[in-house]
Amino acid sequence: MLFQGGTVFCTGRFRRMDVRVTGDRISEMGRELSARSGEAVCDLTGKWLLPGFFDVHTHGRAGADFSDSPSGELVRILSSYAKCGVTSLLATTMTMEENYSREMMERIRGAMEAEGEGARIWGINMEGPFLGPDKKGCHDPAYLKKPDCAFFEELDACSGGNIRLVDLDPTLDGAMDFIRTYAGRKKISIAHTSADYETANLAVDAGADHVTHLFNAMNELRHREPGVVGMVNDRRVWAELICDGIHVHPSVVRMTFASNAEKLCIVSDSLSAAGMGDGVYSLGGLEVHVKGKRAALADGTLACSVSNVFEECRNVISFGISPEKAIAAACLNPARAMGLETEIGDIRKGLLADMLVVTPDMELKQVYIGGKAVQK
Repeated sequence: MLFQGGTVFCTGRFRRMDVRVTGDRISEMGRELSARSGEAVCDLTGKWLLPGFFDVHTHGRAGADFSDSPSGELVRILSSYAKCGVTSLLATTMTMEENYSREMMERIRGAMEAEGEGARIWGINMEGPFLGPDKKGCHDPAYLKKPDCAFFEELDACSGGNIRLVDLDPTLDGAMDFIRTYAGRKKISIAHTSADYETANLAVDAGADHVTHLFNAMNELRHREPGVVGMVNDRRVWAELICDGIHVHPSVVRMTFASNAEKLCIVSDSLSAAGMGDGVYSLGGLEVHVKGKRAALADGTLACSVSNVFEECRNVISFGISPEKAIAAACLNPARAMGLETEIGDIRKGLLADMLVVTPDMELKQVYIGGKAVQK
């Protein structure tokens, strides 16, 4: 197929060019390419062609959760992700009982190995159980534990070696040794922690290069105690940002993009209720109450979101951030953060043809995965 006459988001900029797809990958890019005999043409006049969006932190949507749903349900919801512009994701887990956690990893592995349609699962984001009890958020404190290499190896084996990102609190006993052990083999994220600036920097020195939902489940930024937030400003690390307008105030989103746009990954941190409406749902065995755009535990603790990365990218633009920076944080930055920039995250020759057709006001018109249109 030839995508012709549009404005293409490529390496962080908008360019006027045509894009040819052969098989499931981008095969040619240039100005005024001519259609070949028998080649389908998509007229993009007045539209933008964007890379498919990548959510590195999502627990589920459309009634299913990566922590407790069977493999078949996890395959089913991949179409729901694709229909809202998310073509890639990390299946994100919760803190669960040990045997259940092993089964959870096996179920996700089954979903990854199944031949289904929809978004691609590029691995697992293991959020818990190596988290701080004082910043546990909506993780069940009964199953939190200190970093344990033997237990992690069990879980990774159950997943088929598919754990790509490990979230942990660097203040826990054994955390720094764990980071040093797996740095370079797995991505390590600082998460759910009361770590101060110095400890956060030590974690980065040990090999951590990612921060889970910046500002949430961590100490606030103070002028004499900058904490994890201050470390992100000073170091070459990636940082997730939930941009639903509830977890982080729009003013703080603007401030964070102004200082660190090139480090940010927009994430949904969505739960099974995303796309479902008001009601009571389960997250990691805990009851979550959803009303409007807010999800919270029974005690009022803010839980995951009911948003998606495409909606949040639109939010970021509406908050006053340039489309280039917002879009990069939804596709290019996450791909680089997860070491997948040679496969996804951009529109370049050789990459998978996972692409979005949108209007300049970010109305999603069509989604393509591997060059094939996703049915709405």
